[in-house]
Amino acid sequence: MAKNKIKLRYGALLLALCVGIGSALAQEAPDQLLGRAWNEYGLQAFSNAEELFSEVSESSLANKEERWQALLGLAFIMHYQMPGRDPEAAIPLYEDLLKQVGETREWRGQVLGRLADCHVEIVPPQMDKARSLYKEAISSLAPGSLLIPETSLRLLSSYIQRPDREEIKRGLALAEELAPRFTDTPFESVFHGLRAEMAFFIDDYVALVDALDKQYRAGINNISVKELVLFRLARINEVELGDYKRAEAYYRRLATEVPSSQKAHFAMLRANELKAGKLDSDYAPPLSPGVKDGTTKEKPDGR
Repeated sequence: MAKNKIKLRYGALLLALCVGIGSALAQEAPDQLLGRAWNEYGLQAFSNAEELFSEVSESSLANKEERWQALLGLAFIMHYQMPGRDPEAAIPLYEDLLKQVGETREWRGQVLGRLADCHVEIVPPQMDKARSLYKEAISSLAPGSLLIPETSLRLLSSYIQRPDREEIKRGLALAEELAPRFTDTPFESVFHGLRAEMAFFIDDYVALVDALDKQYRAGINNISVKELVLFRLARINEVELGDYKRAEAYYRRLATEVPSSQKAHFAMLRANELKAGKLDSDYAPPLSPGVKDGTTKEKPDGR
């Protein structure tokens, strides 16, 4: 009997606690709910985030900006949640948001960019529509906004969705126009990496080494990427462009700046060979069947 009373009392306390928590949640301000919603979204707890965003969107206490943010969150969930993402279903949500944000530049630019993403991702993709929206998003944003280079990257990425040389050439030409927007931004190295990918696909080695060199000089935090970029710079200058002095310099940078690389030992050996004028390496395939290097080899009789 005593045990039953304890259980009943515990149950009553638990119920009271749940009611109290529910009341506390009901009294949360919209901005607090939004904070929790974006946190849940960041943790990919989409069902929790959706519930919180919905609560804010329906709250009579929410102001215009808070309600707009909640609707943006709901559109993001439809667009990005995994599994179950549905870019096509997100399009009307973003279009409704555009009507609400009016001419507010940052909001309008952000929604236009995400709407463009949807047109890239649907099947079949609508590239012309997407690019038009990306350009509109960029022109809508305030000068200096970090969303400008970020949206520009997504615009450029639309040109490498298919293995189409002519389309990639157009993307590379556009990248030259957009380059000033990336100078001294957190996106500069990524931008030049994208340029390099385009140039590599169309065999434009001059543009490729320019892009890779600028990617390297903009700063690469990932050691594996830095290793790859320096090695490609060395090999392309050596094998494709015949610029052995620059090739030697990149080999030495690879050996000294990424000493943990499996290529570091070869890079130093090859740099020393190139410095000595030895074009056909003892450690790599010959550059060409008839190439002559600048070193003096012993004749069979030792002379």
